[in-house]
Amino acid sequence: MTTRTDPAPELCPDASTDLPALRRQLAVLHGGRVTSLHLPSESTGRFALLLALTYRRPSGRNGLAYRWLTLGSPAWRLDRTGPGESVPAAASGDAVPKLAADLRVLVGREITDVRITEPGWDALIEFGDHRLSIFPTTCHTPDSGPDWVLRLPSRRTLGIGPGSRWEAR
Repeated sequence: MTTRTDPAPELCPDASTDLPALRRQLAVLHGGRVTSLHLPSESTGRFALLLALTYRRPSGRNGLAYRWLTLGSPAWRLDRTGPGESVPAAASGDAVPKLAADLRVLVGREITDVRITEPGWDALIEFGDHRLSIFPTTCHTPDSGPDWVLRLPSRRTLGIGPGSRWEAR
């Protein structure tokens, strides 16, 4: 008996798996400051951070843009880092009132580092003594949206995930 398996449909035909190119796109986050937090009341771990991002204009002068970093991934964790081990401060499964209080600590903080790890494409965004870890989903369904989205100063949208895929629109 022979079984035929159809290949999984492409989620986004223009999606890329070029990790160095993604890292270059995310460089705009370095030095960005969190100015606001949005947490929907029906959140299931989803939230958005409004970032003040400094970027270089085509004229060579610096510009300031306010852009949303929206987290839609069902799996993330905010850790408080320090001289010892990291301590979890919040996670995607926490109740909304607790999440609101725990995530509010990011308001006013500056992004000090952004990394995408290999091979799993976990995103690590550091805010001084706090680190936001975003764990990508691996399921590709026709309804799958990106795990997280960043509006770039250029007004393009960068969608990352599911899995090791990203797309700039």
